[in-house]
Amino acid sequence: MHKKTIKIFYFFLITLLIFSCQKSPEPIAYGEDICENCKMTITENKFGSELITNKAKILKFDSIECLADYSSKQDAEIIHSMWVTNLTEPSKLIEVDEAIFLHSDNLKSPMGLNLCAVREKSSLEKIIADYGGEEMSWNQVLSYVKKEWD
Repeated sequence: MHKKTIKIFYFFLITLLIFSCQKSPEPIAYGEDICENCKMTITENKFGSELITNKAKILKFDSIECLADYSSKQDAEIIHSMWVTNLTEPSKLIEVDEAIFLHSDNLKSPMGLNLCAVREKSSLEKIIADYGGEEMSWNQVLSYVKKEWD
């Protein structure tokens, strides 16, 4: 009986370690989570973003511009991945490398630089047709945020 208890204990310990080191995004608790960069409450579900460190710590942001500002000031070695909200499916996060970014003055983001992201090119084209704006790469987003906030 004692060996069985020890095996069960180790099974749960290993399971806990595996899941505690998971490096994938988690849902943003809008109205509760605080932006790591500007310290405001994250309220708008179309603009939230996350940065996951190599130690599996998840940092949340109220906008793409806050993520860009914060990440540009960090050692790239600590960043495992970065995620942004899909404007067309706000409950889904897109990895920055897979996202298509848009700057449109007609889509007001929480910090005022009016950046959003989508996964599909067809979604981007429809949003540009409806709201105007310009497509941006992640590097262009980083440069734009730096220029506007420095």
